[in-house]
Amino acid sequence: MQNLEKFFKDIENSIKKIKDFKGKEAFIIHHDEADGICSAAIIKKTLEDYGLSIKTLCLEKLFPEVIKELHSKSNFLYIYTDIGSAHVEKISKQNESKNLTIILDHHDTTYCDNPYIHNINPELYGLSGEKDASASTIAYFFSKKINEKNKKLSYLAIIGSAEIPTITGLNKEVIKDALNEKIITISRNKNIEDIKILSLGKPLSYKRLSSFLSILGSVGYYRGGPEKGIRICLEGIDEKSENEIKKLEEERKEANKRMLLELYKKGLEKLSYIQWFHAKDNFKGMGTKVIGSFCSYLSFQKKIVDQNKYLIGIMNMSSIIPNFGNLEKNYVKVSARAPKQLSILIEKNKALPLSKILPEACNLYDGFGDGHSVAASGIILSGKEKDFIKKLNELAGGKY
Repeated sequence: MQNLEKFFKDIENSIKKIKDFKGKEAFIIHHDEADGICSAAIIKKTLEDYGLSIKTLCLEKLFPEVIKELHSKSNFLYIYTDIGSAHVEKISKQNESKNLTIILDHHDTTYCDNPYIHNINPELYGLSGEKDASASTIAYFFSKKINEKNKKLSYLAIIGSAEIPTITGLNKEVIKDALNEKIITISRNKNIEDIKILSLGKPLSYKRLSSFLSILGSVGYYRGGPEKGIRICLEGIDEKSENEIKKLEEERKEANKRMLLELYKKGLEKLSYIQWFHAKDNFKGMGTKVIGSFCSYLSFQKKIVDQNKYLIGIMNMSSIIPNFGNLEKNYVKVSARAPKQLSILIEKNKALPLSKILPEACNLYDGFGDGHSVAASGIILSGKEKDFIKKLNELAGGKY
């Protein structure tokens, strides 16, 4: 059952904690795709207007050693956007009541009663994080509670929520604010609705802008892409930015073509419940989000993808985290998707959700995972890929 009253009350309580916060600096930790970039931009602008100095850190995955390093400090304000909810227990444990921490996210999570940790997530209020509210929508309502003038940032929540196919729930409420602010237009063409954003220069489709930001954040992860994405969110997009995004997009397309050609030649490796491939260094130089995007596309290729088996893609990843430092170990990224037919079975509780089995398997191989029921991702220790796949296959064959 939905409990919007508690949702807004918890937002108000977290804002009160910020007002009581004595520090002058806030640290925003955010994900690398459009939703993470837009939610970070909303919070950055909101807290800068409030008088705080802001630092940002973009993470592809929330590594335990990053949590440990961040929360080893005291008297800081940490705000996680589009990342963090799946690891709220780890954050709470490492924080040790030293820092005010607010999580604005929509991924699967668990309740946390630590008074220093405010986990604002639609899943905790009877809403769906996959349908009713993106992280940027949560960030927007947080921002709006701080100052009604922040309705002008509603366009960012719309861009961030473009990853959700149908506009429902709280995402739909944002549309009303944006229309009242006259910063979007809505048009229909053959029953297809499009929203154009008017706040970032020339009018552009919210889905195209979402794609732009995700390309910057993922393909350009090691080239300052996330920071450039936040700047575009708040200052607008110019010709130079568009050209840079187009080059990154072409780079990803070429890598996708190479990978697809190889898979059509060799096929996927298959077990009873799992089909998988290892991209190795095919996406080298890009952020690891690209393997997830490729898996999403690949899941619709019925000639090579079994629609009833979990689809797993693995790629080598750099040990460097921009603006943070080097990881202590070598990892690979794992992305998982449920093809259409399997997704239906998951929704009907006739197959296990990826958000359950993937993290469990990752934890056994010095890693971790998170995500949604039909799309999830994780990290495991390099060299453990085949053992991991066997274990995941075993878990996938389990019962509810």
